[in-house]
Amino acid sequence: MTWHAGVRAPGVDGSSIYHAPDSDGVRREVCRTVSRLLRFSVLVCFAVFLFSTSGCGKSKDAKLVFPVRIESSPEQGAAVTVDGVTQEGETPLEVKALGKGAHELILELKKYKTASERIEVGAEGENTFTIKMDPVVGYLTVKSEPSDALVRLSDGTVLGQTPLIRHPLIVGDYTIEISKEDYHPRTETFSVKEFFQYDYREALEPMTADLKVFSRPTDASIWLNNMLQKEKTPATFTIPAGFYLVRVHSQEFIESEERIELEPNSSREIKLEMNPGHVPLGMTLVPAGEFIWGEDNRAPDEGPRRKSYLNDYYIDKYEVTNADYKVVFPDFKYPKGHDDSPASGISWSEASEYAKRVGKRLPTEAEWEKAARGVDGREYPWGMNFEVEFANAEPSGLATTTPVASYFKGVSPFGCMNMAGNVYEWTEDLYLIYPGNKVVTKEYGQSFRVLRGGSYTTAPFNLRCARRHFDHMDAKRADYGFRCAQDATR
Repeated sequence: MTWHAGVRAPGVDGSSIYHAPDSDGVRREVCRTVSRLLRFSVLVCFAVFLFSTSGCGKSKDAKLVFPVRIESSPEQGAAVTVDGVTQEGETPLEVKALGKGAHELILELKKYKTASERIEVGAEGENTFTIKMDPVVGYLTVKSEPSDALVRLSDGTVLGQTPLIRHPLIVGDYTIEISKEDYHPRTETFSVKEFFQYDYREALEPMTADLKVFSRPTDASIWLNNMLQKEKTPATFTIPAGFYLVRVHSQEFIESEERIELEPNSSREIKLEMNPGHVPLGMTLVPAGEFIWGEDNRAPDEGPRRKSYLNDYYIDKYEVTNADYKVVFPDFKYPKGHDDSPASGISWSEASEYAKRVGKRLPTEAEWEKAARGVDGREYPWGMNFEVEFANAEPSGLATTTPVASYFKGVSPFGCMNMAGNVYEWTEDLYLIYPGNKVVTKEYGQSFRVLRGGSYTTAPFNLRCARRHFDHMDAKRADYGFRCAQDATR
């Protein structure tokens, strides 16, 4: 027997009437109930999900915040911004509470580039973050003469030795000291700006030395580098270290001289002995006799090589200096500090006039060549081969004149200096063909005067003692100078 669910309904007379439901209705009712239960389950699951991901449902770690320490390197004192919020204080800075996870830091410090970095705050370990900051820099170059001088900041920090090239410095104000043993230190104050190149050059002044000069006989006049001193022998001088030509002279005696080098903080004595006789001051005697004049198989105007005889004569040991020339021509101008350099930019006419005013004359070509090469026919005043350190010429690279007492290694057999290099030297003679020379050029004649010896611009071939150069007598090239000659007294 099978039972079916039914419903009870009131009858017309108030009594209950039981109706047995049909099977289709029962199935529909069951389906609706199941559907409602399924929807309720989905809502419950979704609510659980929302609860687990909402604020009130965060995990225990997600709720935590941590103290964080922020530092900057190499300097502290930077302003800190965290996630767009500027913090109170400067590095090293304690931020009391930052949530776990990633944060954006920005650090700003004067003289440094702004630094930006992403940090990760964690639950374990110390949350200390050191942010490297790159300085804003300029560049310092220091060169000195002499080199290898020590460069240091006023706080004692050593930057290096000269030449110091493009050394980076953080922008700001600085004072540097350049020092070298036996030289007076120098200081310089300057400002470094971003990307700015500060270029500083310094000629260091050597510390002084003591020089004692004695002579025999005593009471002689003294010249240091051709400058007459007020003192007479014996005398003591406290002077800068360096090279010196020391000369002494007394009436009725031939001057005596010595070339020396004074070291800084040193003391030196020299004793000069003079022989009786008469040679004009600053000149040397070239004795009478034969010498080899000219050269074969070189430049066409130098030949033929031959022997010639000359009477004795005097010739200046040194080229006429700027200081000498200004005594005669007061309007003459030259760079400050170049008293002992050769007078240059001088024409033949001016040189000849100077010589006349001081009771001398210009040397002839033959006199100049004999004084330069001696009697053995050598190529250069010092010998047969060119030596860079013996002359101020093109290979030396100086491109300017030097004091007339320089390059003493290149002294000629008769004691004359700089007869190769420094400045071309005017002679008395017209540019004429040598007797016996068969090569004729249009330049020979009455238009040109001869210069000898080459200059600081001259290559070795043209520095030879026999080499001839010529120009108009009124030409005033920057490397034209001269020395004087005089007939010997009999």
